[in-house]
Amino acid sequence: MRHRVAGSSAVVVAGLMLVAASCGQGLVAPPPTDPPVVATSSAATTSTSPPTTEPVLSGPADEVLDQAWRSVARVNGLGCTASQVGTGFVVAPGLIVTAAHVVAGLSAPEIDLGGDIQTATVVAFDPVSDLALLSADTGFVQPLASTEAVAGQPVAVLAFDEDGSPETITSRILRPIRAVGKDIYGEPGDGRDALEVEASVGPGNSGAPLVDQYGSVVGVLFSRTRGGPQVAYAVQASEIEPLLARATQGGGEPADSGACRPR
Repeated sequence: MRHRVAGSSAVVVAGLMLVAASCGQGLVAPPPTDPPVVATSSAATTSTSPPTTEPVLSGPADEVLDQAWRSVARVNGLGCTASQVGTGFVVAPGLIVTAAHVVAGLSAPEIDLGGDIQTATVVAFDPVSDLALLSADTGFVQPLASTEAVAGQPVAVLAFDEDGSPETITSRILRPIRAVGKDIYGEPGDGRDALEVEASVGPGNSGAPLVDQYGSVVGVLFSRTRGGPQVAYAVQASEIEPLLARATQGGGEPADSGACRPR
């Protein structure tokens, strides 16, 4: 498994839009060109981790990462004009969360969870928060808990690259933000609670969990900057709960995964 540290290499991307960008060329269509509008946010998330009142000084230990990795899946599929690849993770028994733009237009994306390759079903899809839920047989895999991020704390991004290789990316939370503007299709949206992160990420990383020192998820990766400082963006973990409620209300039935993103 490869390890990358924030600040270790330059980032060249297709573009950044806080509410409609991809994590790499070949994943989704280029983002809109209008600038993002952000504001600081203090939105909280449900936590099963010990409370954190100040930035954590150390990142996740190797044993924590090894355990968390068991819950991370590679997501890919065909059905639009090109293969769409990304990362996801088990958030509840039988449910995997990923970025919505990874599965946009797909009715049956493929997941690889610990070497078990199977076809999943999209059961919740939100183009504004850029999150989607996939129904699959997760067996005895432990779902990852979620918690609130703290500015300055070290985290690890557990992601697959575009070739399907796992990589642990050492990162740091810069600040919580409110990302407003457009959804993944460029349509007006209400925005989402997000995180600005110091990290070098690439193709295939969209949908990856950001985990804290306890292995709890603080965010879901969805975007990165073009050149300059290595800054990435993640949806705050608090945005997952409404999606879970929607899937529950739908009784696990297939959900509309939207249209294919134009290339």
